[in-house]
Amino acid sequence: MGIFDKLFPSGSLKPEEPSGAERRLRERLAVASGDPATAATSLRFRLRWTGQVQGVGFRFNNTNLARARNLTGWVQNMPDGSVEMEVQGAPANILSHLEALHDGYRRMGTRFRLAEGIPLAIDPFEETFEPRY
Repeated sequence: MGIFDKLFPSGSLKPEEPSGAERRLRERLAVASGDPATAATSLRFRLRWTGQVQGVGFRFNNTNLARARNLTGWVQNMPDGSVEMEVQGAPANILSHLEALHDGYRRMGTRFRLAEGIPLAIDPFEETFEPRY
C-alpha cells in the first residue's frame, strides 16, 4: 500500500454514478470497440466536465492518460469553471481513458461529471494530445 492509498483509502468512498451523458458515451464506445468493423476506427468527441475539475490537476492528468493510450486532442479550463476537451482515437482507448480518469480521482474524493459528450468529425492531421492554457 502506497502513501497515496493511506491518505485516500478508496474503500471509504462511494463511487459516484456516471451522468446520463457519460452512460450514453460509454455505451457507444463499448459497442464500437466490440464490433470488429469499427474497433480500429478512430472516433472524436468534445467533452465538457463539471464539478471539481479546476485546481486538481485535471488537465495534466487527462494529458498523461490520453498520451499513454495513443489518443489525440486537447483539454482546456473554461471561464465558467468547467473543463472542455476533445479526444480522438480508438473507441477502446477512449473508454479506458474515461475509466482511468475516474479511478484516479475517486481515491481523492474528487467529484466531477460529464455534462456533454458531442461526436465530432475526425481531425486527420492531429498528432498528439495537448493541454491548452
